Amino acid sequence: MHKSPFHGFSSEFLEYRSYTPGDSSGRIDWRKYAKTERAVIRLHEDETNLIAHILIDKSGSMAFSSGAVKKFDYARTLAASIAWILIRQRDAVGFAAFDEKVRTYIPPRSTNIQLKTIIGALDEIVADSPTHCGAAINTLAAGLRKRGLCILISDFFDNPDVIRQGLRHLRYKKQDVILLHILDTTEHLFKKKGSFRFRDIETGQELRMDGLTATQYFTKGLSVHTESIKGMCRELKIDYEMITTDEPFHKALHRVLEKRSRLL
Repeated sequence: MHKSPFHGFSSEFLEYRSYTPGDSSGRIDWRKYAKTERAVIRLHEDETNLIAHILIDKSGSMAFSSGAVKKFDYARTLAASIAWILIRQRDAVGFAAFDEKVRTYIPPRSTNIQLKTIIGALDEIVADSPTHCGAAINTLAAGLRKRGLCILISDFFDNPDVIRQGLRHLRYKKQDVILLHILDTTEHLFKKKGSFRFRDIETGQELRMDGLTATQYFTKGLSVHTESIKGMCRELKIDYEMITTDEPFHKALHRVLEKRSRLL
């Protein structure tokens, strides 16, 4: 997902990594081996290609589904897959889940244990709270100390102005940002006939509306909102990709990575 080579050695120790075939035996920490009989290598900060954070929206709207797959389950699978890819190329990966606030945060590491930790967290979190993703992104940005990569996975159902503030903060912190906009198939192509009762998953508010009126209002509203998000991404030089839950998962992931490789 990036071109950065290993930069060599740094005096700042980051963590231990298991010895793998091909590593120089001279890099093994023999004192650690004498104590544990496990061959490990001391990993220094500059040996990590990249410090990345995967940020996933766990608000109630992400639990919506008009088919077999909820937006949240699709997003969790994306997050786990991207974490696996990054850790396989020895990047340090952190993870955060947010709704109104940041609810889960795992500092970046590059070990296989870190991958298990992230997948375990993804398995436990539930999409069930009100949305305020803009403010949560802003809070996460405030805690970042070093430049890196941030991958945002959300439906971004929040005030665009507040989202823009959060994204600007990330860019100010010298973060390379990838925004993955997850929508349910019905949200993306809402075209219904008949009479409907709509219920807001996050607030419980209900509204009755005929299909024609609902289609007109929803289609126009989503189009304006989506164009606003795309516009701010262009302005801030952020990679944007819309993904709908009816797209086969492997194709969506391949499309994101292929586009990323063309931009590098």
